[in-house]
Amino acid sequence: MANRKRILIVEDDTFMRFMIKQIIETLGVGLEVDVANDGVSACEKIELNPDSYALILMDVHMPNLSGIEATKRLRSNSVDPPRDIPVIAVTADTGFHHPLAVQSHGMNGYLPKPISPGDLNSLIDKYCEIS
Repeated sequence: MANRKRILIVEDDTFMRFMIKQIIETLGVGLEVDVANDGVSACEKIELNPDSYALILMDVHMPNLSGIEATKRLRSNSVDPPRDIPVIAVTADTGFHHPLAVQSHGMNGYLPKPISPGDLNSLIDKYCEIS
């Protein structure tokens, strides 16, 4: 994996975006945080800077383009090359608690809402190269 230093938070709820960003900044892991308020703007940001993100935290239920559809678009063969950025479903939807449900949507894992700083830190440790 390239030495990427940015996390993309894709979340339609303004307060939740703020909270996730605050948790990441409080962890002090040296990652920049970028935000998108729906799947459409997330796909646009990734298409403009395909190699800049180490991790995407993707809300599942959003207007315009859901997290599931945005992830499918990123993983699509119509994108050259398909994006292999780790995508984590961020949701209170208990249907995502099973790894096979997450994988069936092209996502790498899930982070339950409300978000625990410890769980978020574990995901960052797993997917991001911090140096």
